[in-house]
Amino acid sequence: MKIKFIILCGILVLSYNSLGQSEKPNELNQLKCKQFIKKGEDLLDAGRIGDAYMEFKAAIQKDPNSWKGYFLLAKTELEFNNFYAADENIKKAQLFIKEEKNAELFFLQGKIKHRLAILDTALVFYTLAKEKFGDKLANDFGIPILIAQCKFALEQKDKGVLNKRSAFSSKVNSIHDEYGAILAGDGLHLFFTARTPETTGSNQNYDDQRFFEDINHFEWDTQTNDWTLAPKAIEGINTQGFDALNYISRDGKYALGTINTSASKEKTTKSSEIFEVSSDEAFLFEKVVVLKNKNINTSYFDGSASISDTIFSENGDFSQILYFVSDRNAEKSLTDIYCIEKKNGVWMEMKPLLKTINTDGRETTPFITASGRFLFFSSDALPGMGGYDVYYCENINGIWGNPVNLGATFNTVNDDTHFQIYPYLKKAVMAGINENEGIFNYDIFQIDLNGLDFPFLKD
Repeated sequence: MKIKFIILCGILVLSYNSLGQSEKPNELNQLKCKQFIKKGEDLLDAGRIGDAYMEFKAAIQKDPNSWKGYFLLAKTELEFNNFYAADENIKKAQLFIKEEKNAELFFLQGKIKHRLAILDTALVFYTLAKEKFGDKLANDFGIPILIAQCKFALEQKDKGVLNKRSAFSSKVNSIHDEYGAILAGDGLHLFFTARTPETTGSNQNYDDQRFFEDINHFEWDTQTNDWTLAPKAIEGINTQGFDALNYISRDGKYALGTINTSASKEKTTKSSEIFEVSSDEAFLFEKVVVLKNKNINTSYFDGSASISDTIFSENGDFSQILYFVSDRNAEKSLTDIYCIEKKNGVWMEMKPLLKTINTDGRETTPFITASGRFLFFSSDALPGMGGYDVYYCENINGIWGNPVNLGATFNTVNDDTHFQIYPYLKKAVMAGINENEGIFNYDIFQIDLNGLDFPFLKD
Protein backbone atom coordinates (compact mmCIF):
# COMPACT_ATOMS: atom_id res chain seq x y z
CA MET A 1 0.00 0.00 0.00
CA LYS A 2 2.90 2.38 0.66
CA ILE A 3 3.99 2.18 -2.98
CA LYS A 4 0.42 2.78 -4.13
CA PHE A 5 0.13 5.99 -2.14
CA ILE A 6 3.56 7.22 -3.30
CA ILE A 7 2.35 6.82 -6.90
CA LEU A 8 -0.96 8.49 -6.04
CA CYS A 9 0.78 11.43 -4.34
CA GLY A 10 2.96 11.89 -7.40
CA ILE A 11 -0.13 12.06 -9.60
CA LEU A 12 -1.76 14.59 -7.30
CA VAL A 13 1.37 16.78 -7.21
CA LEU A 14 1.36 16.87 -11.00
CA SER A 15 -2.31 17.81 -10.93
CA TYR A 16 -1.69 20.70 -8.51
CA ASN A 17 1.24 21.95 -10.53
CA SER A 18 -0.71 21.93 -13.80
CA LEU A 19 -3.96 23.46 -12.53
CA GLY A 20 -4.66 26.74 -10.81
CA GLN A 21 -7.27 27.35 -8.18
CA SER A 22 -10.08 29.63 -9.41
CA GLU A 23 -11.76 32.28 -7.35
CA LYS A 24 -14.65 31.01 -5.28
CA PRO A 25 -17.97 31.70 -7.04
CA ASN A 26 -20.82 33.47 -5.29
CA GLU A 27 -23.64 31.52 -3.66
CA LEU A 28 -26.05 32.07 -6.56
CA ASN A 29 -23.64 30.55 -9.08
CA GLN A 30 -22.93 27.67 -6.72
CA LEU A 31 -26.67 27.02 -6.52
CA LYS A 32 -27.03 27.17 -10.30
CA CYS A 33 -24.11 24.78 -10.63
CA LYS A 34 -25.89 22.24 -8.39
CA GLN A 35 -29.08 22.63 -10.45
CA PHE A 36 -27.20 21.94 -13.69
CA ILE A 37 -25.55 18.92 -12.10
CA LYS A 38 -28.88 17.51 -10.88
CA LYS A 39 -30.45 17.93 -14.31
CA GLY A 40 -27.39 16.38 -15.96
CA GLU A 41 -27.49 13.36 -13.64
CA ASP A 42 -31.17 12.79 -14.47
CA LEU A 43 -30.36 12.96 -18.20
CA LEU A 44 -27.44 10.59 -17.71
CA ASP A 45 -29.70 8.10 -15.91
CA ALA A 46 -32.09 8.34 -18.89
CA GLY A 47 -29.27 7.51 -21.29
CA ARG A 48 -29.18 10.98 -22.84
CA ILE A 49 -25.42 11.32 -22.65
CA GLY A 50 -25.04 14.22 -25.06
CA ASP A 51 -27.60 16.38 -23.25
CA ALA A 52 -26.09 15.46 -19.86
CA TYR A 53 -22.67 16.53 -21.11
CA MET A 54 -23.96 20.02 -21.95
CA GLU A 55 -25.48 20.38 -18.46
CA PHE A 56 -22.19 19.45 -16.81
CA LYS A 57 -20.35 21.94 -19.01
CA ALA A 58 -22.81 24.63 -17.89
CA ALA A 59 -22.28 23.61 -14.26
CA ILE A 60 -18.52 24.13 -14.55
CA GLN A 61 -19.04 27.57 -16.07
CA LYS A 62 -21.05 28.59 -13.02
CA ASP A 63 -18.64 27.04 -10.52
CA PRO A 64 -15.13 26.35 -11.87
CA ASN A 65 -14.21 24.80 -8.51
CA SER A 66 -16.91 22.11 -8.55
CA TRP A 67 -15.22 18.75 -8.18
CA LYS A 68 -18.45 16.94 -8.95
CA GLY A 69 -18.95 18.94 -12.13
CA TYR A 70 -15.52 17.90 -13.38
CA PHE A 71 -16.09 14.33 -12.19
CA LEU A 72 -19.35 14.01 -14.15
CA LEU A 73 -17.81 15.74 -17.15
CA ALA A 74 -15.02 13.14 -17.09
CA LYS A 75 -17.63 10.39 -16.80
CA THR A 76 -19.46 11.54 -19.94
CA GLU A 77 -16.20 12.10 -21.82
CA LEU A 78 -15.32 8.49 -21.06
CA GLU A 79 -18.68 7.39 -22.52
CA PHE A 80 -17.80 9.31 -25.70
CA ASN A 81 -14.35 7.68 -25.83
CA ASN A 82 -12.74 11.11 -25.35
CA PHE A 83 -10.10 9.60 -23.09
CA TYR A 84 -7.65 12.50 -22.95
CA ALA A 85 -10.40 15.01 -22.11
CA ALA A 86 -11.72 12.61 -19.48
CA ASP A 87 -8.24 12.38 -17.99
CA GLU A 88 -7.89 16.17 -17.81
CA ASN A 89 -11.27 16.60 -16.14
CA ILE A 90 -10.71 13.84 -13.60
CA LYS A 91 -7.45 15.55 -12.59
CA LYS A 92 -9.41 18.75 -11.96
CA ALA A 93 -11.98 16.81 -9.94
CA GLN A 94 -9.14 15.40 -7.83
CA LEU A 95 -7.78 18.92 -7.33
CA PHE A 96 -11.02 20.40 -6.03
CA ILE A 97 -12.45 17.52 -4.00
CA LYS A 98 -12.20 17.95 -0.23
CA GLU A 99 -12.35 14.25 0.64
CA GLU A 100 -8.98 12.58 0.96
CA LYS A 101 -10.32 9.26 -0.29
CA ASN A 102 -13.34 9.03 -2.59
CA ALA A 103 -14.13 5.58 -3.96
CA GLU A 104 -16.07 6.80 -7.00
CA LEU A 105 -13.27 9.15 -7.95
CA PHE A 106 -10.65 6.40 -7.62
CA PHE A 107 -12.85 4.06 -9.67
CA LEU A 108 -13.30 6.51 -12.53
CA GLN A 109 -9.59 7.36 -12.50
CA GLY A 110 -8.85 3.66 -12.82
CA LYS A 111 -11.19 3.26 -15.78
CA ILE A 112 -9.72 6.24 -17.62
CA LYS A 113 -6.12 5.10 -17.10
CA HIS A 114 -7.18 1.59 -18.18
CA ARG A 115 -8.56 2.96 -21.46
CA LEU A 116 -5.35 4.92 -22.01
CA ALA A 117 -3.35 1.70 -21.42
CA ILE A 118 -1.57 3.22 -18.41
CA LEU A 119 -2.07 -0.06 -16.66
CA ASP A 120 0.13 0.19 -13.56
CA THR A 121 -1.60 3.43 -12.56
CA ALA A 122 -5.01 1.95 -13.37
CA LEU A 123 -4.23 -0.93 -11.00
CA VAL A 124 -3.37 1.53 -8.22
CA PHE A 125 -6.67 3.38 -8.58
CA TYR A 126 -8.74 0.18 -8.94
CA THR A 127 -7.13 -1.21 -5.78
CA LEU A 128 -7.79 2.01 -3.85
CA ALA A 129 -11.42 2.01 -5.05
CA LYS A 130 -11.83 -1.64 -4.04
CA GLU A 131 -10.51 -0.96 -0.54
CA LYS A 132 -12.69 2.13 -0.10
CA PHE A 133 -15.88 0.52 -1.49
CA GLY A 134 -15.47 -2.73 0.41
CA ASP A 135 -15.73 -6.20 -1.09
CA LYS A 136 -19.48 -6.25 -1.76
CA LEU A 137 -19.72 -2.94 -3.62
CA ALA A 138 -16.42 -3.60 -5.38
CA ASN A 139 -17.81 -6.88 -6.68
CA ASP A 140 -21.03 -5.18 -7.76
CA PHE A 141 -18.98 -2.68 -9.79
CA GLY A 142 -16.86 -5.47 -11.28
CA ILE A 143 -13.62 -4.07 -9.91
CA PRO A 144 -11.97 -7.50 -9.37
CA ILE A 145 -12.64 -8.23 -13.06
CA LEU A 146 -11.08 -4.91 -14.09
CA ILE A 147 -8.03 -5.61 -11.95
CA ALA A 148 -7.70 -9.03 -13.58
CA GLN A 149 -7.97 -7.39 -17.02
CA CYS A 150 -5.09 -5.02 -16.27
CA LYS A 151 -2.96 -7.88 -14.98
CA PHE A 152 -3.72 -10.01 -18.05
CA ALA A 153 -2.82 -7.12 -20.38
CA LEU A 154 0.44 -6.58 -18.47
CA GLU A 155 1.22 -10.30 -18.68
CA GLN A 156 0.73 -10.21 -22.46
CA LYS A 157 3.05 -7.21 -22.64
CA ASP A 158 5.67 -8.94 -20.47
CA LYS A 159 5.54 -11.97 -22.79
CA GLY A 160 6.29 -9.72 -25.72
CA VAL A 161 3.04 -10.48 -27.55
CA LEU A 162 2.72 -7.99 -30.40
CA ASN A 163 -0.58 -6.74 -31.79
CA LYS A 164 -0.80 -7.74 -35.45
CA ARG A 165 -3.73 -5.67 -36.64
CA SER A 166 -3.27 -2.80 -39.08
CA ALA A 167 -5.85 -0.12 -39.81
CA PHE A 168 -7.44 0.22 -43.22
CA SER A 169 -6.40 3.39 -45.03
CA SER A 170 -7.90 6.85 -44.57
CA LYS A 171 -9.95 6.20 -47.71
CA VAL A 172 -11.99 3.88 -45.48
CA ASN A 173 -11.48 4.95 -41.86
CA SER A 174 -12.47 8.44 -40.72
CA ILE A 175 -12.87 10.43 -37.51
CA HIS A 176 -16.33 8.82 -37.27
CA ASP A 177 -17.12 5.19 -36.41
CA GLU A 178 -16.49 2.36 -38.87
CA TYR A 179 -16.99 -1.28 -37.92
CA GLY A 180 -18.41 -4.60 -39.13
CA ALA A 181 -15.90 -5.14 -41.95
CA ILE A 182 -16.54 -8.01 -44.39
CA LEU A 183 -14.13 -9.12 -47.11
CA ALA A 184 -15.73 -10.84 -50.10
CA GLY A 185 -15.02 -11.75 -53.70
CA ASP A 186 -11.53 -13.14 -52.96
CA GLY A 187 -10.76 -10.08 -50.88
CA LEU A 188 -11.47 -7.51 -53.59
CA HIS A 189 -14.75 -6.28 -52.07
CA LEU A 190 -15.00 -4.59 -48.69
CA PHE A 191 -18.31 -3.96 -46.92
CA PHE A 192 -18.58 -2.23 -43.56
CA THR A 193 -20.89 -0.14 -41.39
CA ALA A 194 -20.24 3.58 -40.93
CA ARG A 195 -21.77 6.37 -38.84
CA THR A 196 -20.83 9.49 -40.81
CA PRO A 197 -22.59 12.75 -41.79
CA GLU A 198 -23.16 11.21 -45.23
CA THR A 199 -25.46 8.52 -43.83
CA THR A 200 -28.82 8.21 -45.57
CA GLY A 201 -31.19 10.81 -44.11
CA SER A 202 -28.37 12.39 -42.04
CA ASN A 203 -30.22 11.32 -38.88
CA GLN A 204 -28.53 11.39 -35.49
CA ASN A 205 -29.12 9.17 -32.50
CA TYR A 206 -30.90 11.22 -29.82
CA ASP A 207 -28.87 9.81 -26.93
CA ASP A 208 -25.24 9.89 -28.09
CA GLN A 209 -25.55 12.44 -30.92
CA ARG A 210 -23.93 10.03 -33.39
CA PHE A 211 -25.24 9.51 -36.90
CA PHE A 212 -27.32 6.46 -37.78
CA GLU A 213 -25.68 3.52 -39.54
CA ASP A 214 -25.21 3.00 -43.26
CA ILE A 215 -23.65 0.12 -45.20
CA ASN A 216 -20.62 1.09 -47.29
CA HIS A 217 -19.08 -0.83 -50.19
CA PHE A 218 -15.52 -0.38 -51.49
CA GLU A 219 -13.57 -2.23 -54.17
CA TRP A 220 -9.83 -2.76 -54.38
CA ASP A 221 -8.18 -0.53 -56.99
CA THR A 222 -5.11 -2.23 -58.45
CA GLN A 223 -3.94 1.08 -59.95
CA THR A 224 -3.75 2.98 -56.66
CA ASN A 225 -3.34 -0.07 -54.41
CA ASP A 226 -6.11 1.26 -52.21
CA TRP A 227 -9.84 0.99 -51.71
CA THR A 228 -12.27 3.03 -53.77
CA LEU A 229 -15.96 3.73 -53.12
CA ALA A 230 -18.35 1.53 -55.13
CA PRO A 231 -21.88 2.39 -53.96
CA LYS A 232 -23.84 0.52 -56.63
CA ALA A 233 -23.92 -2.74 -54.67
CA ILE A 234 -25.89 -1.27 -51.76
CA GLU A 235 -27.98 1.48 -53.37
CA GLY A 236 -31.22 -0.34 -52.69
CA ILE A 237 -30.76 -1.41 -49.08
CA ASN A 238 -29.67 1.61 -47.00
CA THR A 239 -32.57 3.26 -45.18
CA GLN A 240 -32.84 6.36 -43.03
CA GLY A 241 -32.55 4.10 -40.00
CA PHE A 242 -29.77 1.76 -38.84
CA ASP A 243 -28.43 -0.58 -41.51
CA ALA A 244 -25.60 -3.12 -41.28
CA LEU A 245 -24.40 -6.15 -43.21
CA ASN A 246 -23.13 -8.95 -40.98
CA TYR A 247 -22.45 -11.85 -43.37
CA ILE A 248 -21.84 -12.28 -47.11
CA SER A 249 -21.46 -15.59 -48.88
CA ARG A 250 -18.19 -16.13 -50.69
CA ASP A 251 -19.90 -15.93 -54.10
CA GLY A 252 -21.44 -12.57 -53.14
CA LYS A 253 -25.01 -13.62 -53.93
CA TYR A 254 -26.41 -13.94 -50.40
CA ALA A 255 -26.10 -11.75 -47.33
CA LEU A 256 -27.47 -11.29 -43.83
CA GLY A 257 -27.80 -7.99 -42.03
CA THR A 258 -29.51 -5.95 -39.34
CA ILE A 259 -32.06 -3.20 -39.88
CA ASN A 260 -33.81 -0.83 -37.47
CA THR A 261 -36.07 1.90 -38.82
CA SER A 262 -38.08 2.42 -35.62
CA ALA A 263 -36.43 5.80 -35.02
CA SER A 264 -36.71 7.02 -38.62
CA LYS A 265 -39.72 8.18 -40.61
CA GLU A 266 -39.94 4.84 -42.45
CA LYS A 267 -40.83 2.78 -39.34
CA THR A 268 -40.81 -0.56 -41.18
CA THR A 269 -39.49 -2.31 -38.06
CA LYS A 270 -40.35 -2.01 -34.38
CA SER A 271 -36.79 -2.75 -33.28
CA SER A 272 -33.56 -4.19 -34.69
CA GLU A 273 -34.33 -7.17 -36.90
CA ILE A 274 -32.34 -9.63 -39.00
CA PHE A 275 -32.78 -9.56 -42.76
CA GLU A 276 -31.51 -11.55 -45.70
CA VAL A 277 -30.88 -10.41 -49.26
CA SER A 278 -30.29 -12.52 -52.36
CA SER A 279 -29.19 -11.67 -55.88
CA ASP A 280 -28.49 -13.49 -59.13
CA GLU A 281 -25.63 -11.06 -59.70
CA ALA A 282 -22.75 -11.01 -57.22
CA PHE A 283 -22.58 -7.94 -55.00
CA LEU A 284 -25.76 -6.33 -56.22
CA PHE A 285 -28.05 -6.15 -53.18
CA GLU A 286 -31.36 -4.48 -53.98
CA LYS A 287 -34.09 -5.59 -51.59
CA VAL A 288 -33.91 -6.80 -48.00
CA VAL A 289 -36.32 -9.40 -46.66
CA VAL A 290 -36.80 -9.42 -42.89
CA LEU A 291 -36.81 -12.98 -41.49
CA LYS A 292 -40.35 -13.70 -40.36
CA ASN A 293 -39.55 -16.49 -37.93
CA LYS A 294 -40.74 -15.39 -34.46
CA ASN A 295 -37.90 -17.30 -32.78
CA ILE A 296 -35.39 -15.14 -34.62
CA ASN A 297 -36.91 -11.65 -34.80
CA THR A 298 -38.77 -10.45 -31.72
CA SER A 299 -39.76 -7.08 -30.28
CA TYR A 300 -36.29 -6.94 -28.69
CA PHE A 301 -32.92 -6.25 -30.30
CA ASP A 302 -32.01 -9.06 -32.71
CA GLY A 303 -29.08 -8.78 -35.08
CA SER A 304 -25.49 -9.48 -36.03
CA ALA A 305 -26.25 -12.77 -37.76
CA SER A 306 -23.73 -15.25 -39.15
CA ILE A 307 -24.45 -18.59 -40.82
CA SER A 308 -22.48 -21.75 -41.59
CA ASP A 309 -22.22 -23.34 -45.02
CA THR A 310 -24.83 -25.91 -45.99
CA ILE A 311 -23.95 -29.32 -44.61
CA PHE A 312 -25.32 -32.46 -46.31
CA SER A 313 -25.89 -35.67 -44.36
CA GLU A 314 -25.71 -39.24 -45.69
CA ASN A 315 -29.51 -39.56 -45.75
CA GLY A 316 -29.91 -36.50 -47.98
CA ASP A 317 -30.81 -33.93 -45.33
CA PHE A 318 -29.17 -30.54 -45.60
CA SER A 319 -28.84 -27.87 -42.95
CA GLN A 320 -27.22 -24.62 -41.89
CA ILE A 321 -26.91 -23.07 -38.44
CA LEU A 322 -27.55 -19.37 -37.87
CA TYR A 323 -25.94 -17.53 -34.95
CA PHE A 324 -27.18 -14.13 -33.81
CA VAL A 325 -27.34 -11.70 -30.87
CA SER A 326 -30.42 -10.75 -28.86
CA ASP A 327 -31.28 -8.92 -25.65
CA ARG A 328 -34.56 -10.82 -25.21
CA ASN A 329 -33.29 -12.09 -21.86
CA ALA A 330 -31.84 -8.76 -20.73
CA GLU A 331 -33.30 -8.95 -17.22
CA LYS A 332 -30.90 -11.84 -16.50
CA SER A 333 -28.07 -11.13 -18.93
CA LEU A 334 -27.56 -8.13 -21.18
CA THR A 335 -27.01 -9.56 -24.67
CA ASP A 336 -26.54 -13.23 -25.51
CA ILE A 337 -25.74 -15.35 -28.55
CA TYR A 338 -28.41 -17.71 -29.88
CA CYS A 339 -28.38 -20.34 -32.59
CA ILE A 340 -31.05 -21.92 -34.76
CA GLU A 341 -30.77 -24.69 -37.34
CA LYS A 342 -32.32 -24.40 -40.79
CA LYS A 343 -32.95 -28.01 -41.75
CA ASN A 344 -34.18 -28.86 -45.25
CA GLY A 345 -35.24 -25.22 -45.61
CA VAL A 346 -37.25 -25.13 -42.34
CA TRP A 347 -36.20 -23.23 -39.21
CA MET A 348 -36.00 -25.51 -36.17
CA GLU A 349 -35.82 -24.70 -32.43
CA MET A 350 -33.93 -21.61 -31.26
CA LYS A 351 -31.41 -22.15 -28.45
CA PRO A 352 -29.12 -19.90 -26.40
CA LEU A 353 -25.50 -20.95 -26.32
CA LEU A 354 -23.95 -22.47 -23.21
CA LYS A 355 -23.48 -20.35 -20.09
CA THR A 356 -19.74 -20.81 -20.50
CA ILE A 357 -20.14 -18.54 -23.56
CA ASN A 358 -23.13 -16.39 -22.59
CA THR A 359 -22.32 -14.48 -19.40
CA ASP A 360 -24.28 -11.99 -17.30
CA GLY A 361 -22.60 -9.28 -19.39
CA ARG A 362 -22.66 -8.61 -23.12
CA GLU A 363 -21.79 -11.07 -25.86
CA THR A 364 -21.93 -9.73 -29.40
CA THR A 365 -20.83 -9.96 -33.07
CA PRO A 366 -20.64 -13.75 -33.53
CA PHE A 367 -18.93 -15.19 -36.62
CA ILE A 368 -19.16 -18.88 -37.48
CA THR A 369 -16.62 -20.46 -39.82
CA ALA A 370 -17.96 -22.11 -42.99
CA SER A 371 -17.51 -25.60 -41.52
CA GLY A 372 -19.32 -24.64 -38.31
CA ARG A 373 -16.32 -25.79 -36.27
CA PHE A 374 -15.12 -22.46 -34.85
CA LEU A 375 -17.18 -19.62 -33.41
CA PHE A 376 -15.73 -16.16 -32.84
CA PHE A 377 -17.47 -13.52 -30.73
CA SER A 378 -16.83 -10.57 -28.44
CA SER A 379 -17.62 -10.32 -24.73
CA ASP A 380 -17.12 -7.70 -22.03
CA ALA A 381 -17.52 -10.12 -19.12
CA LEU A 382 -15.16 -13.03 -19.83
CA PRO A 383 -11.50 -12.77 -18.72
CA GLY A 384 -9.83 -10.29 -21.04
CA MET A 385 -7.78 -7.11 -21.39
CA GLY A 386 -10.53 -4.49 -21.12
CA GLY A 387 -13.77 -3.48 -22.82
CA TYR A 388 -14.86 -6.09 -25.35
CA ASP A 389 -12.32 -8.78 -26.23
CA VAL A 390 -12.53 -11.30 -29.07
CA TYR A 391 -12.77 -15.01 -28.18
CA TYR A 392 -13.14 -18.27 -30.06
CA CYS A 393 -14.67 -21.66 -29.24
CA GLU A 394 -14.23 -24.99 -30.97
CA ASN A 395 -17.13 -27.35 -31.57
CA ILE A 396 -16.08 -30.94 -30.88
CA ASN A 397 -18.68 -33.68 -31.41
CA GLY A 398 -21.52 -31.17 -31.21
CA ILE A 399 -20.36 -29.52 -27.96
CA TRP A 400 -18.76 -26.09 -27.70
CA GLY A 401 -15.52 -25.90 -25.74
CA ASN A 402 -14.66 -23.09 -23.36
CA PRO A 403 -13.98 -19.65 -24.84
CA VAL A 404 -10.34 -18.82 -25.54
CA ASN A 405 -9.17 -15.21 -25.52
CA LEU A 406 -7.29 -14.29 -28.71
CA GLY A 407 -4.81 -12.32 -26.61
CA ALA A 408 -2.87 -9.20 -27.45
CA THR A 409 -2.18 -10.49 -30.98
CA PHE A 410 -5.67 -9.21 -31.79
CA ASN A 411 -7.11 -7.58 -28.66
CA THR A 412 -6.37 -4.30 -26.86
CA VAL A 413 -7.45 -2.71 -23.56
CA ASN A 414 -10.39 -1.09 -25.40
CA ASP A 415 -13.36 -2.50 -27.31
CA ASP A 416 -12.52 -5.13 -29.95
CA THR A 417 -15.43 -6.53 -31.95
CA HIS A 418 -16.73 -7.75 -35.34
CA PHE A 419 -14.01 -10.36 -35.91
CA GLN A 420 -14.24 -12.33 -39.16
CA ILE A 421 -11.67 -14.72 -40.56
CA TYR A 422 -10.83 -15.77 -44.14
CA PRO A 423 -8.27 -18.63 -44.05
CA TYR A 424 -8.22 -18.85 -47.86
CA LEU A 425 -7.02 -15.21 -47.94
CA LYS A 426 -4.75 -15.63 -44.91
CA LYS A 427 -6.51 -12.60 -43.46
CA ALA A 428 -8.90 -11.61 -40.71
CA VAL A 429 -10.77 -8.35 -40.15
CA MET A 430 -12.10 -6.74 -37.00
CA ALA A 431 -13.13 -3.45 -35.43
CA GLY A 432 -11.65 -1.67 -32.47
CA ILE A 433 -11.20 1.64 -30.73
CA ASN A 434 -8.32 3.50 -32.37
CA GLU A 435 -6.61 6.83 -31.72
CA ASN A 436 -6.42 9.34 -34.57
CA GLU A 437 -4.67 12.58 -33.61
CA GLY A 438 -6.00 12.45 -30.06
CA ILE A 439 -9.51 11.34 -31.05
CA PHE A 440 -10.66 7.81 -30.22
CA ASN A 441 -13.28 6.11 -32.38
CA TYR A 442 -14.09 2.77 -33.98
CA ASP A 443 -11.93 1.88 -36.99
CA ILE A 444 -11.70 -1.29 -39.03
CA PHE A 445 -8.53 -3.36 -39.20
CA GLN A 446 -7.10 -6.29 -41.09
CA ILE A 447 -4.70 -8.92 -39.78
CA ASP A 448 -2.15 -10.85 -41.80
CA LEU A 449 -2.46 -14.42 -40.52
CA ASN A 450 0.79 -15.66 -42.06
CA GLY A 451 3.16 -16.96 -39.40
CA LEU A 452 0.49 -17.16 -36.69
CA ASP A 453 -0.24 -20.42 -34.89
CA PHE A 454 -3.85 -20.86 -33.81
CA PRO A 455 -6.03 -24.00 -34.01
CA PHE A 456 -8.62 -22.30 -36.23
CA LEU A 457 -6.00 -21.68 -38.92
CA LYS A 458 -5.88 -25.44 -39.45
CA ASP A 459 -9.64 -25.80 -40.00
